[in-house]
Amino acid sequence: MIFAVVEDSRSQSEVLKALLKSEGHQVEVFSDGSSCIEALKTRVFDFFVIDWCLPDVGGDEVLRHVRERCGWDVPVVFCTGRTDEEAAADILRLGADDYIPKPIRYMEFMARIHALLRRRQPRAATVQFGNIEVDLEGRRVKLSGIDVELTQREFELAVILLHNVGRVLSRDELLTSVWARDAGVDTRTVDTHASRLRKKLGLSGESGLMLSSVYGQGYRLDTVHQG
Repeated sequence: MIFAVVEDSRSQSEVLKALLKSEGHQVEVFSDGSSCIEALKTRVFDFFVIDWCLPDVGGDEVLRHVRERCGWDVPVVFCTGRTDEEAAADILRLGADDYIPKPIRYMEFMARIHALLRRRQPRAATVQFGNIEVDLEGRRVKLSGIDVELTQREFELAVILLHNVGRVLSRDELLTSVWARDAGVDTRTVDTHASRLRKKLGLSGESGLMLSSVYGQGYRLDTVHQG
């Protein structure tokens, strides 16, 4: 799925980009509304995340172009510093599907994205990766048909890794995606949880998947052929 993130804060857009890419989405970032509007003439996007206050044109103007070019089936989420009831009503009345108050709480952001995606395109309740079965709705995991007990963070890390088989994910990317803004958490936490998942889910090849540490980069999950 291709996301367009329209956000003038580089640090903010980079975090949102990392979160979305960690789940396998393609992301294009626009630092102002005009560049996004221009891109709409030749590009197709599946989802829009738009800052309400942009340096050139208003978020409402970007939304108008999105609806004209892409129709009403494409989800649009606004990020806004306005949290009053009137602002929320205005944003939704203009045609947005949802809005997220700033400062953005990243787990809430992803939960809202997931909720919109579920409504727009029904998906299977369970997905299979090698011998690992993941119930995305029930947040349960089975290995070769046997339930595996995972913590919330372990489950979230597992889902990100499983959706990115064959791709190197940096420790910082994983840290941002799973732990967001939790204080006192560093990349060693990623290493600890990766080690636990390797044991619990048989990610040394037993499950048909191998979790490897890539020196100086992060982690990569690969499929392996079982003899």
